[in-house]
Amino acid sequence: MENKAQKKILIIVGIILIVIAILAYALSLLIKDDSSDNPSVKPGLNEPTDVFRDEIVRLEDEGVFFGVQKVINDYYNSIFEEDTKTLLSILDPLYIEDNQIFANNIYTIIGSDYGITNYVAKEVYYNPDSSVTYYFVSGDLTSNSIMGDEYQFLEDVSFLIIVDESNNNYILRPIDTSDLSSYALNYHLIERDVESGAIFTEVQITEVNKLSNYLAIFINFLIDNPEEAYHLLDDDTKNDYSNYNDFLAQVVDLYQSLSSKVFSYASEEDDDRVIYEVVDDKQNKITIYEYHIMDFQISY
Repeated sequence: MENKAQKKILIIVGIILIVIAILAYALSLLIKDDSSDNPSVKPGLNEPTDVFRDEIVRLEDEGVFFGVQKVINDYYNSIFEEDTKTLLSILDPLYIEDNQIFANNIYTIIGSDYGITNYVAKEVYYNPDSSVTYYFVSGDLTSNSIMGDEYQFLEDVSFLIIVDESNNNYILRPIDTSDLSSYALNYHLIERDVESGAIFTEVQITEVNKLSNYLAIFINFLIDNPEEAYHLLDDDTKNDYSNYNDFLAQVVDLYQSLSSKVFSYASEEDDDRVIYEVVDDKQNKITIYEYHIMDFQISY
């Protein structure tokens, strides 16, 4: 009886070991078949679906920032001048293919009724230290007809600019998003050869010119878009008015009293912002709080 019991136990143990071996083998096959989803298995950079760098940060380099802004203003200038050849060379070939863009329909796809435009970038995200740099840009577009009688203000107009760091050639495409940072973080970055002939260059401006630009944006908004001017005020200055309508009633006087020319300025860093104490050439004292490039508030 004891021998039979021992044999029975050995048989049961043997069955368990066989089952474990089968499960281990099946699991090894599953892992092998699913290796394409394993983050440690990376396809070659020549694969068109390869994500070669997924780190996305906010751009803080002023020269690059204003270079990005210039690219977009050059794009709108090419539309205004109906420079079809340039537009076809700088538009992303994938965007051209997806939208079936040709010389005879390009303005139907990208638009042509912008008039005289000015694009002001507000925020830019990018992938640092890469052979191909993706700049995700959001900003505001103002446009006037040639006669100056049709003003438009378009908020959160976004673009993707792709720069090949080996030759500084760039291409761009309009993008549609309400959350630029999320869009950039989830964008599928791939290696691309860019040979558009259009060269990306930084645009260096002095602090005086930057502050003058901030003042000009605010002053122009006072007439063209007072609601946006009101949004640029810091909370303490807003509290000087009983409400937006009270501010609106005074914008003409404010417009006439302020100047975008900087007579003098001083600056200091405070937590996550830079505070500029500015005196314009009409001797108005204005405080500008800068949180990022082109992200600022006004106090007076």
